[in-house]
Amino acid sequence: MLLRSESDVPTRVEDLAALALVTGDLHAAAAVYEAVSPKLRERLAAMMFSQRRNALMLARWEHTPPSVLARLAGYSDTAIRLRLDKHAGTPSQALADLYRDEKQIALIRLIAQHRQAPSDLLTRLAAISDDQEVLKAVAGNPTAGCDAFESINRRMPEAFDSDMAANAATPATVLEAIYRRGNAYLRAAVAGHPHCPSSVMALAAEENEPVVLRQVARDSRLGEAALKRLAVHPDAGVRRGVASNVATPGDAIPQLARDEAAPVRRCIAAREDLAPSLMQYLANDPDHWVRQWLARNPATPDELLQTLARDEETEVRRAVGRNARCPELLLTQLAEDNDPWVRAAVAYHANAKPSLLNKLAEDDSVDVLSGVASNANTSQTVLRTLARHPEDDVRRGVILNRKAGRNTLLPLLQDPYYLHRMLLVGNAALHAEDKWGLHDDPDPTVRFAVFKWFADRCT
Repeated sequence: MLLRSESDVPTRVEDLAALALVTGDLHAAAAVYEAVSPKLRERLAAMMFSQRRNALMLARWEHTPPSVLARLAGYSDTAIRLRLDKHAGTPSQALADLYRDEKQIALIRLIAQHRQAPSDLLTRLAAISDDQEVLKAVAGNPTAGCDAFESINRRMPEAFDSDMAANAATPATVLEAIYRRGNAYLRAAVAGHPHCPSSVMALAAEENEPVVLRQVARDSRLGEAALKRLAVHPDAGVRRGVASNVATPGDAIPQLARDEAAPVRRCIAAREDLAPSLMQYLANDPDHWVRQWLARNPATPDELLQTLARDEETEVRRAVGRNARCPELLLTQLAEDNDPWVRAAVAYHANAKPSLLNKLAEDDSVDVLSGVASNANTSQTVLRTLARHPEDDVRRGVILNRKAGRNTLLPLLQDPYYLHRMLLVGNAALHAEDKWGLHDDPDPTVRFAVFKWFADRCT
């Protein structure tokens, strides 16, 4: 591999732009566009948009920077505007500009549902639009402000209640109105909403509808008496909510641990406030998901983890290996497990010792080797070997390993998979001169990443 010296690396964004212009590289030009002077921007724009097909491509490409998308918003081409309205990265002001000149209702609908749409624009649409699809898009848009929801609620009560009840941005005043007029499913959605007001929760707690009470039972604002009452509710979904509620009183836990419904016991097994006797009881539960949740529980004592590590169910043993507090002795034991999925859990474990990872590096399972490759405790010697592995997942593990050194990563700059080369551009272990070697990469996404990294470095 030919390494460049530091003197070969561009240190000015103007040099990057000049190279993009000389080579006619659209993706390199897009990468540096925002960082250059207005005069250079004009030259870059002339090159990028001289052909309609290039403008169309950039209007759709997922990596196109917001500044380039904003420049494209000034074009009257309907196909370009359609792609901008759909592009997740189109900035707020560009969407406002697109709306100002827009006459086609189909494109206005796209703007109304865009997550970057300006809040004041959504408020305006909520107040003046009569198009049902536009209003529905605003009602479901988490960018909308309180005034937009209030306007829809006032103009068309009930029409978009389901959309607003599911929107995390809907204010408490609108949620209360929806609750009071809605059916059981709407009331349930309001009861489970993060902004559900306490006044509504108090009403919901007195309901008889199980679908509503399932949401109520999860709310940590509930009092002890209400939680105890719901802990013996005939509906298993309600009891499951209580079992997962952090506010559930300790004396209600034992009966839930013995509940006839497995989903209830699973929630109990995941709680970190369980008494040792209850953990011991749940370790023998006939439902393997209960044992699995207990095996993942960081509060489960070592002696119980030892029992679960011998469980006949693979997923339970794997859960022990994924437990953050799994002791070294058990990790060593599980590294010998017959199932590669269990051994993989050990390979990914943050407490796996280098000596254990050396042994797992001889495994023939791609899942295990991927874990070894990504583990920060793996030696550089092993990582260099895995960097030559034929499986993409294994080599990507090395690239993503935060402890992988420069000499380990250098050969991967020639990796056949473009995504790997792109990931290396942002790797802190590599020097600027290493990364610059990818500036003429055959893949446009890699070249974009290189020019963007250097443009950010120069500014």
